Order: sequence, then C-alpha cells, then structure tokens
Amino acid sequence: MLRKIVMGLVWFVVFYFGTCFIVGGIAGGIAGSRDPAHAQEAGGIAGREAVLEYRPFILGGSILFAFAGSMTGILPGTKPKPKPKS
Repeated sequence: MLRKIVMGLVWFVVFYFGTCFIVGGIAGGIAGSRDPAHAQEAGGIAGREAVLEYRPFILGGSILFAFAGSMTGILPGTKPKPKPKS
C-alpha cells in the first residue's frame, strides 16, 4: 500500500509538470507565431499566463488521474505484486 501512495505522488508530479509544460508550450507557440519580432518574450509571457489561468484545473486533474490510476493499478509501478504460487 505504501508503494502505491509513493508512486501516486510521483505520478502526480509527472502529470502536473507535464501538463504545465504542454499548456505553456502551446500558448507560447501561438503567441510567438502571432508576433514574430518579439516571439521569445511574447511566448514566455503567454505561456506563464496560460498556466496561471488554468492552474486549478491542471492541479485537480493531476490529483484525480494520479489517485485513480494508482488505486486501480493502471499506472506503471502501482500494480499489485503477484502472489506466489503454492
């Protein structure tokens, strides 16, 4: 059970930062393509603002997926150990 909890926390971190990276990257890419002269600055600002705006949803979704996935054993590292055959 402790292994499932630890792996659930690890998966939460992976989901949270992965989703932040994806949301920020998409928003930054769109903003950078709209203003090519200042693409890096516009992309950074837009990415940061998008992550801040959607942070409650990213946090809630990450908690939900990590908890449900680790408790059901769907996520890697959370499957129950097979019982030895006697």
